[in-house]
Amino acid sequence: MTSILPRRLNQAARRTLLGGHHIAAAASRRDIVVVSSTISASFPNRSPPDAIGSPPAMTNDNSRRTLSSAAAADTSSSKMTKATTVGTIPPPPSSYQARKDAAKQKRRETYERTQNRLLRLSTRRDHSPKDVLRTKFRQWWDGEMQYHDHLLRMAKRDRRPWRIRVAVMVERIPVVIPDMEAWEREYVDLRDWLWTYGKEYPEETGFMYAPDKPEDHVVPTDEELLAGLPFTPAPRETEADATGDVRTRNRKLKTSVFLAIRSNVEGNASGPRWTLPSAFASTSDDETLLDTAKRAVVETAGSELKLWCPGNAPMAVNLRVYNNNLPAEFRGDYYGEKVFYYRVQHDSGDVNAETIVRTGGGVDDWGWLSKEEIVDRVKGERGKHQAKFFHYML
Repeated sequence: MTSILPRRLNQAARRTLLGGHHIAAAASRRDIVVVSSTISASFPNRSPPDAIGSPPAMTNDNSRRTLSSAAAADTSSSKMTKATTVGTIPPPPSSYQARKDAAKQKRRETYERTQNRLLRLSTRRDHSPKDVLRTKFRQWWDGEMQYHDHLLRMAKRDRRPWRIRVAVMVERIPVVIPDMEAWEREYVDLRDWLWTYGKEYPEETGFMYAPDKPEDHVVPTDEELLAGLPFTPAPRETEADATGDVRTRNRKLKTSVFLAIRSNVEGNASGPRWTLPSAFASTSDDETLLDTAKRAVVETAGSELKLWCPGNAPMAVNLRVYNNNLPAEFRGDYYGEKVFYYRVQHDSGDVNAETIVRTGGGVDDWGWLSKEEIVDRVKGERGKHQAKFFHYML
């Protein structure tokens, strides 16, 4: 007789159940074993099985209970294993058109998110490239330093000295506050409105109340404020601005102006040109560069012009090479000039018109010019290279 028994029985139950039985064969697909049961003579009380598939009759009740529990546990484990295997089966792959449509939809959603973000940032950024002005200045500065190093090596090779000249930027600082930019005006208007009205809450909260004096919650304009003053303020645009008079400090009150002269003090072969008051440094006494700068202003504009000098160090230096077009008595044995620029501020007094006309070298014109006006005049007379130097220095 044969019996079909679960394979996953513990060793104690197998020994108790089978005893002297012998395993004849095992099936691999259904995890069952085919057991050939032969009743041994040593077990006279054990009866043969009734039918195939039923366990052999045993007089031991404990062994029968052990067999039933093991069979039930094996059946439950087989069902769980089968359910888990069925649940992990991946769904059938989608078609090519479905995958293509899904990728297209994803690209569309990504594009819409990007456009919405740019729309939100449109009022905050202009997406302009960064460090444009710094890059332009650095390109000019690196080229200028290389050119200066080349000139210094050439002068050293020729064993010719440099002449020291000191030029002065006499600045009249702005008299009135400059005009606001559009964004500054918008900010001031918003700040005034918030200071006047404060925060607004929904009416149902009960935090807001009607103002007792509506006139206290009105933001006056600049024209209304000026009309309410007990005096008449000075105009921001002067008569000199309207007539184009440059020989007065009462012009361009919103920006700085500098004393400039049109002279031939630099020994130009082409004649007078626009420049700054300057003088050669003295080599006979202990005069400092700042003393030379003060002397240059006195010799050019007279002693009535009082200055405030913030420091002893010059602000910039430039090299000028003497070419053969200059007169020989002016060039001497020098290779060129090292021009040191000092920046000082007007304190009091004014230019003496008679003194500035009598300046050596022949000053035929002078004026208090803004940075843009000086750069335009230098550009027309000397070119873009020297004009860029004045643009960064002033």
